[in-house]
Amino acid sequence: MSIINVTLIIYIIASVVYIAREVWWSIATKWVALGLFILGFCFNLTWLIKRSIEAGHPPFSNLYESLIFYACCTALVYIVFEFIYNFRIVGALAAVLAMLILLYATLQDPSIRPIMPALKSNWMLAHVITYMIGYGAFGISFITSLIFLAVKPFAKNKKRNEDEQGKGILPRNFDKLSYKLVAFGFPFLTLGMVTGAVWAKKAWGDYWSWDPKETWSLITWLAYLVYLHTPLILPKMNINKSKAAVMLAIWLLVSFGIVNFTFVGLNYLPSAADSEHIYGSQ
Repeated sequence: MSIINVTLIIYIIASVVYIAREVWWSIATKWVALGLFILGFCFNLTWLIKRSIEAGHPPFSNLYESLIFYACCTALVYIVFEFIYNFRIVGALAAVLAMLILLYATLQDPSIRPIMPALKSNWMLAHVITYMIGYGAFGISFITSLIFLAVKPFAKNKKRNEDEQGKGILPRNFDKLSYKLVAFGFPFLTLGMVTGAVWAKKAWGDYWSWDPKETWSLITWLAYLVYLHTPLILPKMNINKSKAAVMLAIWLLVSFGIVNFTFVGLNYLPSAADSEHIYGSQ
């Protein structure tokens, strides 16, 4: 059985244990769930190291490799924030998200091919790593926003919703957790754009050429920039905190859709076929 298949199975089991943790609310299931998630991450990372050795270059030169690296970064961000904020039920969906990314990767061409000269750059390394960490943070913020919207109608009162020690999936300030995740990921996204521009200058002679990938990367950046600044604007528009939180959560769902369109969706557009940034063209 391949490392990827083992990783998929571990993530599935971790998701089930996270759900069991919500049902029985025991310390044992908490640590078993987290341990399984970390194990899945370790297998994911092992594949990346193995692939890098076999290919002779960093393991994100095509869509297959990049998706697996994306899953690894998503898992890493979740693990870090799990230790800080005790995410609880988020772990079940985080494991599912990592699993779905890996599952989609298995549908891609796994062949190892020589990479183009432009990809043989340390700037490319910095560009992809920072972008994927940002994307991983946005993926977890998508999950926290989804849960926030799902459970908000069932929160009977403000006190229960804010009770950190309460059992069940009712979140404590999940909207604020989403904001912290985006605040963590946004600098990485910005660094990804900056290092990408420097890389483009070194490889093709221009910092920015407005090709489809670059344009949608800018749209992604602007979407999260708007999200980070909107909480400062909504109170001045006489929108109450409850409605503002819902609006921001919905905005995050849309923004994560933009992330995935930028990363994967553009690959399928004929208008982007000639872009040097599209994995499908490599």
